[in-house]
Amino acid sequence: MSRVAFYIFYFLYAMALVYLAITLPIGPNEALVYYTTDDRVLKFLTHVTNNWFESGLSFRFPFVLFGLINIPLFYIMSKSYFKKEEESYFATMIFALLPGIITASVIVNIAVVVVTLVLLFLIVYREEKLLWISIVIMALLLFIHDSSIIFFIGLSIFAITKRDITLFIFSLLFAIISLLYFNKLDIGGSPSGKFLELIGLYLALFSPLVFIYFFYALYRIWFREKKDILWYISFTAFILSILLSLRQQVIMTDFAPYVIVAVVLMILVYQRTVQVRLPQFQKFYKLGLKIVVGSLIFTTFIIIFHQLFFSMIKDKSKHFAYPFYQPYWQVQELREIGENCYTAKNLKRQYQLKYYGIESCQE
Repeated sequence: MSRVAFYIFYFLYAMALVYLAITLPIGPNEALVYYTTDDRVLKFLTHVTNNWFESGLSFRFPFVLFGLINIPLFYIMSKSYFKKEEESYFATMIFALLPGIITASVIVNIAVVVVTLVLLFLIVYREEKLLWISIVIMALLLFIHDSSIIFFIGLSIFAITKRDITLFIFSLLFAIISLLYFNKLDIGGSPSGKFLELIGLYLALFSPLVFIYFFYALYRIWFREKKDILWYISFTAFILSILLSLRQQVIMTDFAPYVIVAVVLMILVYQRTVQVRLPQFQKFYKLGLKIVVGSLIFTTFIIIFHQLFFSMIKDKSKHFAYPFYQPYWQVQELREIGENCYTAKNLKRQYQLKYYGIESCQE
């Protein structure tokens, strides 16, 4: 992928994120965060640009901004894995097109901020003179993400294998602090397997074809190739999520930021697989890559132009974005008949209505 092509892609990508942020009504979880969250970071981010825009961009702007920042950060990080600039551009495009990255850059969540800090850490860590910045980033992750212990466990394992005493001391220290004061990973209660549900979430996060190859790449590196810091972080988060899913429901924003950044390893494994084969045997792999990229582009179009599919579905409740639109449509109906209050059975829906000026009639 050439530099010009990537810049054009990035411009169109930015326009698509802004378009989604403007046109998508407030979601149930977003409304809950907007009115009730105890998370100071999320509360600040959802309110800091409150009066800047007259649309969903008012509370989504910081998340769109972080999402757009993550693209050049991923490119910078990927340059340490590829010799050619074009390869880094291509890997960055794949990263940007992942459904989980697109939605995290538009919908209110802490994951997009965590991805930014993880990418910054991976970039800075390779520079020995910037060790203190790495420690600062680790401290920020500790305070911003309640499940950052996942990240510190992965770092600790990597530090042990590489005999990096300094990194091991700090990662272990932060892991202990996170466990004692910040960690909100729930491992109690009676066992209830959620493994298939977790796999479904990963399929939605990566898209089915990408996830299959991503899983293969992690597995291949485990047994055959050199393992670096990114692999340890991603693999640790992935395995922990799998183990926890055997007994309980897993919150994807706890693990996804540490897993998804390793998509660069997937591209690296693909390139190595192709390069060791003669040209006549590379056609199958190149065709597979085209199919995967095509599926990502198709999924991206579905996400961006999801409104068009409402007219194609008889039962609109089957649409994946229905929870975002139903309260908004209800507000329009209430205003048409002159009602300014409505009591919803669901608390999240009530907050969605409240955002558009419809209070509960019981108040």
